Amino acid sequence: MRKQFIFLLLVCLSFSAIAQIGAIIGNDNRQNGHVSKKGKTPFSTTKLAFAITKDATSDKDKVFAIYKWIASNISYDNELRLSAELQKEFYTSEENVTKKVLERKMALCGGFAFLFKSLCENVGVPTEVIHGFTKDYSGKIQKSKIPNHTWNAVKLNGKWKLLDITWAISYGSNNKADDFWFLTKPADFILSHFPEDRKWTLLGNPISFSEFQKHSVK
Repeated sequence: MRKQFIFLLLVCLSFSAIAQIGAIIGNDNRQNGHVSKKGKTPFSTTKLAFAITKDATSDKDKVFAIYKWIASNISYDNELRLSAELQKEFYTSEENVTKKVLERKMALCGGFAFLFKSLCENVGVPTEVIHGFTKDYSGKIQKSKIPNHTWNAVKLNGKWKLLDITWAISYGSNNKADDFWFLTKPADFILSHFPEDRKWTLLGNPISFSEFQKHSVK
């Protein structure tokens, strides 16, 4: 049977307040639709996306409303973080991950990113899921060639912007997300996040991975 996805299932270690441990689906998203069994309604996030953004008057407002809804309604999934069995069950497609996130109201980094992408694209906002490497506040990074985190890029007014919902929730306080991680400046984002594809640094002169490892998180 021909595979529709390239799956990268891993346990990714980080030292943040809430560990960024989870499964990540690979980058081949050209076929992210799932053929439903006959008679069953296909899974869709469209209705939810329009409900969340009904009062938004611009794409930025839509994106912020979606970001806030996810941060307020989806919590970090520690059960999934610790269960390789559940990760194998959930991480079979972007659609399945998104469906499980909404069913459980919990997610790992990939789940936050895939849900955000789905909701944004439902309302016409181009969005990408970015895989890469992150540091903790001490500046340490996992010694691995395998990405340890997933976040998003969103296109607003013709320009790509970066955000990380997982970190917004992890580093928030009093059940309030840290909005520093919403549309973060690339020069600040690169201090803690390095994408597999350097174009997603959104920097005119992207640094190398070795340079990233040398920089301290401020």
